[in-house]
Amino acid sequence: MNAYLVRFKTQNSENNLEFPEAIQSVIKKAQHQTDHVLNLDESWCGIHFVMTDEYPITKTEAQQRGISWDDDSLENIIMGGSPTPYKTSFGAARYLNPQQVERMAEKLEHLTVDKFKEWYNPEVLMSENMPPLNWDKGNTMRDWLVGYFKKLVEFYKAAASAGESILIYIA
Repeated sequence: MNAYLVRFKTQNSENNLEFPEAIQSVIKKAQHQTDHVLNLDESWCGIHFVMTDEYPITKTEAQQRGISWDDDSLENIIMGGSPTPYKTSFGAARYLNPQQVERMAEKLEHLTVDKFKEWYNPEVLMSENMPPLNWDKGNTMRDWLVGYFKKLVEFYKAAASAGESILIYIA
């Protein structure tokens, strides 16, 4: 499963996120602007785990399980956001509003690539069965994950600069 992030403006009434059709429209429009869609491939599990040392579950699922959730933590980068009625095989698509995007962009700004590399531990990723399950390939997998992490940081930075929301879905 891949994680997709979509940047969009929320001022338009056509972006009413109460309707799955509106969310599909946001996704389709963004696909024509390649800088507005980020496909994290299978890296999303590893990125989330390296940043948080937690399994990737959504805010909604965490709350249903009685697990506390911090709206200002790094777990919101990929797994946070308010649920929408747009469903995928992994559950509801979620969105972060422009203020939340700005806060997460600031969090990512403080998490340097060097710090991310320091936190990267292939043995832990393997023992925790984090997809894509081939973390034992030396620096190749670390470099692959760091490459996606850099794209994620830039994506949040661009969305925050433009005052945009981010839609997150896994399919």
